[in-house]
Amino acid sequence: MTIPLSRSTAAVTGGAGLIGSFLVDELVRAGARVIVIDDFSKGLRQNIAHHGESIELREGDLEKSDFAMAALAGCEMVFHLASRAYGVGYAKGRQTEILQHNERITDNLLAAVAAHRPKHLLVTSSSCVYDDHGPDTIPELRLFDGEPERANWGYGWAKRFLEQKALIYAGETGVALTIVRPFNIYGERYKWVGEFSQAIPMLVKKILDGDDPVTVWGSGRQRRNYIHATDCARIMLRLAETGHTDGPVNIGTEDTVSLRELVQMICGIAGKTPHLEFDSSKPEGRFIKSADATKLRAALPDLRFRVDLSEGLRRMVGWYHKTFVDQTR
Repeated sequence: MTIPLSRSTAAVTGGAGLIGSFLVDELVRAGARVIVIDDFSKGLRQNIAHHGESIELREGDLEKSDFAMAALAGCEMVFHLASRAYGVGYAKGRQTEILQHNERITDNLLAAVAAHRPKHLLVTSSSCVYDDHGPDTIPELRLFDGEPERANWGYGWAKRFLEQKALIYAGETGVALTIVRPFNIYGERYKWVGEFSQAIPMLVKKILDGDDPVTVWGSGRQRRNYIHATDCARIMLRLAETGHTDGPVNIGTEDTVSLRELVQMICGIAGKTPHLEFDSSKPEGRFIKSADATKLRAALPDLRFRVDLSEGLRRMVGWYHKTFVDQTR
């Protein structure tokens, strides 16, 4: 069943974040009345500032149950993206903290969903729910097969619990539910978090800072599938709009690039030629991580990705200049 977005009231938790802000753009373009729910711990005000008063901001912490209950009032559609996720370096020694933070948000959000009964709920899971020892190209595997990705163990368990709890709530409340599992999303609205930043922004900064050598975590042979946040947001919207409720859907493709190739692409775009060193003592996650997109293509037969990796990396170089160079002039 297609859901009319025009004049619908849609809430986006984490709506000032990387993916969330692009989703807000898509919703506004579709004619929805948009409510952004964010505490700006990861999101940036400038990511949504261009909308001015055409969107409503409900600022607060979803770890607080009273705020979560109030935040979803009057919402017909809820897109849940708020979570705490950083690069693999952050998770070491913080797996329990990450799990508990995300669990509190999950419980508060779902209690608010049960109370307010929106027509549709989309929850953002993660490719971290998959076991490191699974297939290189990963279909939508059963939720509790094996362990979540070891480098993001606490986060992976939190996302597994989010999916399962959302399924139970949807079954009891009748709220239509879409579950998405994004793979390695990047983009130029990223909030820099220093040494805990994710791979692409970290590498862009090292290269454009003039580091020589540039140290890359892992062997450099590990392969990933990367999707720009604009494409991820557009897919989320399309899945919700078409009323997809047939289990989780991967957001990604089968195509991969090695970390060595990725760094070389960034160097070429930036016009830099540093020596590259690969530190195998650092965590690199599973060796190959790509998405079986069969189910995604079946759900959205006309799907086309608009931002390829080369264009996305050019945008990231622009993000670096705006964030680190222009502000110091």
